[in-house]
Amino acid sequence: MSNTLAVFGAGSGLGLATARRFARAGFRVALVGRTPSKLDALADRIAGETTTFAADVTDHARLAEVVAQIGEIDVVAFGATGMDEVMARPVGLDAAALRFQLELRLVAPVVLTGLVLPGMVARGSGTLLYATGTSAVEPVPMISNVGAAAAGLRNYVHSLHAEIADSGVYAGLLVVGGIVRGSEAQQRFVPDGGFPLLEPADLAERLWDLYTGRDQVELVVKPELSVAAGKTES
Repeated sequence: MSNTLAVFGAGSGLGLATARRFARAGFRVALVGRTPSKLDALADRIAGETTTFAADVTDHARLAEVVAQIGEIDVVAFGATGMDEVMARPVGLDAAALRFQLELRLVAPVVLTGLVLPGMVARGSGTLLYATGTSAVEPVPMISNVGAAAAGLRNYVHSLHAEIADSGVYAGLLVVGGIVRGSEAQQRFVPDGGFPLLEPADLAERLWDLYTGRDQVELVVKPELSVAAGKTES
């Protein structure tokens, strides 16, 4: 029976590329996102067994339902993002702008981890892959609300990686230092180009490296495609 990759917050950039990379290696793929029509369009671009599940990852009850529906998950990839709301600088940052990003980029992956980790630990195997933006490492004032949530996720993954090191379960983080070609962010913010873009297939390959190597807690990828690795003993 094939292993299962579940992509939460699946989109047309990194989510699709990750699904295609793992499908090429024989994985069954489950795509989780808010819009059924978009999920179906993504599934049509993946060679291999793919199922879709409509869910807002910030809806914890629905998230639990989807995890149960998927069944045994061998690899989780969480990369949900949201840039439709007002981006906020530190001065004047209000609770609403901060709360949305915290719920999406920090609370949701923590809740998801709590749903899948016990089963992985019981089996003695499993992989948890998370992706976030470079503001987790290098503060960007114009998106201080995003950066606060991203930095929180980074802290969480580093701590998680260390705590589960002897359980057979691996946790790793990809820090994406730019806009991904073909993503909704590119379509929204730089539709006509003129900005260095990261290739989704290259990023997916870095996630594959984290999955296969299991010796790094973090990879930072920037537009020049240089990679800085944060290695830990595990």
